[in-house]
Amino acid sequence: MYRLIVIYTVCVSILCYVHMIMALSSNQISSSFIDSTSSKEDGRMTRSKSIATICRSYSGLTKKQRQICRRSPDVTAAAIKGIDNAVLECQHQMVNRRWNCSSLVTRSGNPFKAKIMKRGKDFFSLIGFSETAFVRAIISAGILLQVTRSCSMGSLRSCGCDTSYSGRGNGFEWGGCSHDTGYGEKFCAEFVDSMDKARDSRSRMNVHNNKAGRLVINDTKKQCKCHGMSGSCEVMTCWQQTPHYRDVAYKLLKKYNNAVEVRPRNSNNGQLEVVSNRVNSNSKGRNSPSPTDLIYLERSPDFCNPDSSVGSPGTKGRYCNRTSMDYDGCDSMCCGRGYNVSLKESIEWCNCTFHWCCFVKCRQCRTQEWVNQCK
Repeated sequence: MYRLIVIYTVCVSILCYVHMIMALSSNQISSSFIDSTSSKEDGRMTRSKSIATICRSYSGLTKKQRQICRRSPDVTAAAIKGIDNAVLECQHQMVNRRWNCSSLVTRSGNPFKAKIMKRGKDFFSLIGFSETAFVRAIISAGILLQVTRSCSMGSLRSCGCDTSYSGRGNGFEWGGCSHDTGYGEKFCAEFVDSMDKARDSRSRMNVHNNKAGRLVINDTKKQCKCHGMSGSCEVMTCWQQTPHYRDVAYKLLKKYNNAVEVRPRNSNNGQLEVVSNRVNSNSKGRNSPSPTDLIYLERSPDFCNPDSSVGSPGTKGRYCNRTSMDYDGCDSMCCGRGYNVSLKESIEWCNCTFHWCCFVKCRQCRTQEWVNQCK
């Protein structure tokens, strides 16, 4: 009986509240419409202004990239978002490596300003490590994915869905918004490859790795959704979708593990050839690298000690796993210097319970664990 009284009281309160809101809205509908219309216009103006400022504020854009930005500021904003995503994904994929992409986080916010992405002290001093190749590829893939998905969401004026997928298929209908990778690939190639217009070996290497990153996304996958009563699949609607960035990055990591060493051909025209004495069986017998290979010009340093010339902080203080035989193992991570063992205490939320209605209450718990840090 008590529960019925409570429920009745709550329902009456809700009805009174709804009635009050309707009364207020009827008196203010015209003014609110004007206010909402003006706010939408102000929002569009503010958004267009904020996008336009990207061309001036984002550090490190080349002259060609600034021209592209002025022509397509909204697409450039999506591309920069793709670059930011790439830095985060690089850190995720390399978290257990000596070089862990931390040097890509620069003051300017542009990873292309990082030392490992630049030339050496002079024009003829190359920095063309396999890490450089990986970063080039993962950034190129990140831009393509972000631009393509922004197109499919209707966020960009100059692109949309891939309309070539239409009609009926084998047991399904094409619908939704298929991702148009063609537009994203074209923009990405123009935007990123414009940084390397020279015909020297390093520029050739960069453009090759840019393309290798884009090629990983060439294969879109069919995604479908069923429609019908009670979970039946009377009608199936399908669309083409790009792969998840995490999956793309993992494929690029495997290519990084098998990167191909190249060198300039004797003809001195900027063309590259595979170094014949390399041990990687994937490239034996081939004079030229495959379009999907990641390539590098010089072998990487060990990244054990701080090296300002390549922006390496070294591995001192890095956490390691003393039982692991992989990259995160203390033997590998600490480069033979040994490691310190300490007790780390942290505070985290625990014993969370839901209370009606409607909040979650948690306690703070102290946890302790032994950790290993490189000397």
